[in-house]
Amino acid sequence: MRDLEGHPVEVRSRPPMMLHELTSGGSNQAEPETARLPAPAMPLLTPHDRYSFAHQVERHVEFVSEGGDDGPRSVALPPTFVDHYMSYRNSALPRVGAVVTAPLVLPDGLMLALSGLDRDRKLVFRIPPELRAMLPKPQDPVPLDMHVAKALSFLMNEWLCDVATDFAGKCVLIALALSILERVLLPERPAFFVTAGKRGGGKTTALAMVILAVTGKKPAAAAWSTSEDERRKALAAYLSEGLAAMVFDNIPLGATIACPTIEKILTAESYSDRILGQTAIVTVPAFTILTLTGNNIAPKGDLASRSLIVRLDVDRPDPENRPFKHSDPIAWTLCNRGHLLRALYVVLLGNPQLRTPKEPKTRFKRWWHLIGSAIEHAAGCLAAAERTARSERDCPAAKVDFVQLFANVEGEDEEASDLADVLDILYLTWPQRAFQASEVARLINSPMEGEALNSGRLRTFFDAGGRRNSGDVSPIMVGKRLGTLVDAPVLVGDQTMKLVRDQPDNQATRRATTSFRVRVL
Repeated sequence: MRDLEGHPVEVRSRPPMMLHELTSGGSNQAEPETARLPAPAMPLLTPHDRYSFAHQVERHVEFVSEGGDDGPRSVALPPTFVDHYMSYRNSALPRVGAVVTAPLVLPDGLMLALSGLDRDRKLVFRIPPELRAMLPKPQDPVPLDMHVAKALSFLMNEWLCDVATDFAGKCVLIALALSILERVLLPERPAFFVTAGKRGGGKTTALAMVILAVTGKKPAAAAWSTSEDERRKALAAYLSEGLAAMVFDNIPLGATIACPTIEKILTAESYSDRILGQTAIVTVPAFTILTLTGNNIAPKGDLASRSLIVRLDVDRPDPENRPFKHSDPIAWTLCNRGHLLRALYVVLLGNPQLRTPKEPKTRFKRWWHLIGSAIEHAAGCLAAAERTARSERDCPAAKVDFVQLFANVEGEDEEASDLADVLDILYLTWPQRAFQASEVARLINSPMEGEALNSGRLRTFFDAGGRRNSGDVSPIMVGKRLGTLVDAPVLVGDQTMKLVRDQPDNQATRRATTSFRVRVL
């Protein structure tokens, strides 16, 4: 078989290159490079070199030389044949993009649990027989609401019982698990942030539990780079490994993350770029579920609208010494992995959205259809079951809405909050007419009586780096900054506002000036 670019590959169990095993030190930016262990071995698509590919061909084709006195005899495959066939553009070998180690629940509700190659979907299935025997069968009836509620209760109150977050946070962790299971069916997918106020809150343990339950392997991690160019090339290399999930650790305390490369990957089925150390452009699948962990970290800008956050509650100075139901949650996860996977599939298969589809929500339409709606339904089933049983729990079930969860992340985005503040000021100052950058600069530099507060807030926004100190902010600076904000809707209080370019009727006026207007949608 060949990868998406046509290079011969095979499935090998090996550690992914350039990645290390996730540890609590890495999650808390306290792990030196010399102390990092390699990521665990897992079944990955691995490119052939000319020697391994020659061995692969010779398992199926015998090359015979008919010359010599002894008659025909087997000889090694000629190197010229190997080199040419590795780059053969019209090859009939199947193309593959990922290795799948668990069944898939398709958008129509059918369960796909093949063995070996799926040519149409460009997948290789490697599902262990022992695991297959423990999971629901494709011919099984659709789980009833009571079974869905029981499955979610097991996940919440037995598996994630020691994770210090609320019911919605646990739902996001289950969404992460289901996203990893269904990743190859998702043309778009969110990123997941796991954060806490300080070390010892359980960030590493929570991620290890989720990824271990789904893949059977501990998480592979990559150190966060502050260089966008280096991060962009490294991401191409990470995605080329075809991992189910990976974690970015070593993120500085309190960092707010904006990364155009990650934003692009989250909304695409494949990604093209140069890999570190190479000059050629490569195209790799973007199925890998990306997670980020650190203390008090958060997404900002466009990444905020593409992310879900699990915030762990730290209520004591030594959170690692709080009481636990399971003394070793990771070991418990491994021992009960089959039961956990079965419960996850019951949540997926019991989703009524698969049988009677409604209009999908959130920007990730397929993701919500398969995963978000399944968890929303399961949460409703569990909340109803707990009300009927009048059970009292430390983390009671409640309805969950992923539209609101995504909105909550955007609401915490400082960049969006600053923009909302600026649009509010501009709208209140010029509610009925357009304005120019020079007028905004005048308001910043020479405020009139009663305008000092707004002037200071605008100066902070338009001169965020403080480069002008107490000097004037130029209309050119203001105009450039306003140009980057055009056509970006923002929630301001209970209204949605958008900055637009004003289009005068007079063509000469349109060419001479650039005006802006805040429009209430």
